Amino acid sequence: MQAEIEVRNAIESALGHKPLTCLIKNVDLLNVFTGEQYPVNIGIYRNRIVNVASKSEQLPAEQIIDGSGKIAVPGLIDTHLHIESTMLTPANFAAAVLPHGTTTVCADPHEIANVLGKAGVKMMLENTKQLPMKVYFFAPTCVPECNAVTAGAEITDRDIGEMLDWQGIVGLGEVMDFNGVIAGNEKMVRILAMGRSKNAVIDGHCVFLSGKELNAYIAAGPEADHENFTLESAIEKLRSGMYLKLRGPHVLQIREMVKALTELPKPWNIIFVTDDVMPDILKTCGHLDYICRKFIENGMDPVEAIRSVTLRPAEHMRFHDLGAIAPGKIADIVLLKNLEKFEVDTVISDGTPVVKNSNLIAPIPRIQFDPKAQDTVILKKLSMEDFEVKPQITNGKLKLNVIDFASPNGQDDQTSFLQLVLTNLIQTEIDVRDGKLELGRIALVTVFERHGKSGGKGTGFVRNLIQHGAVASTVAHDAHNLIVVGTEPRDMYEAANHVIKTHGGITAVKGGRLLASIELPIAGLMSNENLELVSKKMLLMRNAFKEMQMLDHPYMPLISLLTLSVVPHVRITDKGIFDVDGQSFVKWQAS
Repeated sequence: MQAEIEVRNAIESALGHKPLTCLIKNVDLLNVFTGEQYPVNIGIYRNRIVNVASKSEQLPAEQIIDGSGKIAVPGLIDTHLHIESTMLTPANFAAAVLPHGTTTVCADPHEIANVLGKAGVKMMLENTKQLPMKVYFFAPTCVPECNAVTAGAEITDRDIGEMLDWQGIVGLGEVMDFNGVIAGNEKMVRILAMGRSKNAVIDGHCVFLSGKELNAYIAAGPEADHENFTLESAIEKLRSGMYLKLRGPHVLQIREMVKALTELPKPWNIIFVTDDVMPDILKTCGHLDYICRKFIENGMDPVEAIRSVTLRPAEHMRFHDLGAIAPGKIADIVLLKNLEKFEVDTVISDGTPVVKNSNLIAPIPRIQFDPKAQDTVILKKLSMEDFEVKPQITNGKLKLNVIDFASPNGQDDQTSFLQLVLTNLIQTEIDVRDGKLELGRIALVTVFERHGKSGGKGTGFVRNLIQHGAVASTVAHDAHNLIVVGTEPRDMYEAANHVIKTHGGITAVKGGRLLASIELPIAGLMSNENLELVSKKMLLMRNAFKEMQMLDHPYMPLISLLTLSVVPHVRITDKGIFDVDGQSFVKWQAS
């Protein structure tokens, strides 16, 4: 009955027999179906567009928005991101991204899921209720990412089957265990079969796959991938029918990518996503609008850029009533001051104005995050002995296995990110005097299992990551144990215990002095504070990194990825140094 009333209201308001709830007049519409731009009035009844007509036709309306000089585009849709990486709760995240024109997101909550399991996913869902934007989630498929790490929880295939039936879950999250898929791993096969049986969207993650392995991976179900670093790999995925999810300028050489895409006759499956956005980058650069700006600046047709954040992501996610400004679609509309510069002026979400003159005007409910997420760093105060390494000799030379970071050599962000993230294992000799290691450029790294599971500790050494002081962090992908790296045991001790005291976060200490701290008490990943405050703390942290001569990157601090045991070539977890290529552990003392 209600559906019949809504249909009748749509017909009557479109014909002018019933007043519109909102009329946007005198705007230029960018039509994502035809690529045209022309003047229109846009009629909205409640949360749907019912009439898109020429400027000469103006229907009666309860509210009128004069969009003179503005360009109307659909609300932006992000189909691959991790809200936890912004260090904001979903509610504070919504307040941060709406002014940038993002009205719909499909997030993969595998960060909090690695800490709290499916209960953490449920908490994220609860924190999105009554927000003035659409926040959906994928069911995380790889928690933990592999057996080389101890996570706070495990999500089974049975859990995923349950979550796929939850309201607000829109598909399977990035399938990172691509080796397991190709090998026919029983758990991965069951998960993919379950997704296919429910016609769920299956997001992918298959960096460096090619040829028959890539074909096998796609044939199993994943239909999109955001891990695109080389042109050859990107084109191969595009030709294989995958949605090519392209990230921002900090990890992608946009000019070269645009050139390669324009050489194809009619590439279609191109989508822009943000993936991981640090709070300071979100504050200073923006969200999907920033990626659009950069692609347009580097030669992409603005119409194609708009389609990559509206129509195509809507098609990918089976959101048939989103992604366009046309009768029957949900009224998610962004008014731009300038198309090429992608300057957002006004945002309408579900038919309601939420941003005006680039400022948020909609109230954001103060939704308290579940208190059960507030005490997840299950570690007692650490001692100095936890940061001492005792070699088998008292004096002489000792051969170490060391995780090596390459030097960026002044290259741009896009080139250096791939170079930096692919750590190698090297062997080097150091001096031992009076039973103590003289490390020089080499730093000690320890990973403490912090979920109250095994109580394990992984120990190793790293070169070129940090030159002075120490950093401790519970943002350590993907299991998010407590990682501590430093050149002085006392600084490591102080940094680690500060993080434990604050129930999670990132802390930098040098010479016994606290340089910076970001308190993240929600699952050790998120803050209760807003973007303004968290971004300031992130900038202070980056300044501390400079003082300590620690490798950093706009996309993500490198320490946060040192524990991610599915990224080549060598990582460290709470179980020790892990050779990703050989799928085996390596002792820190070389034989």
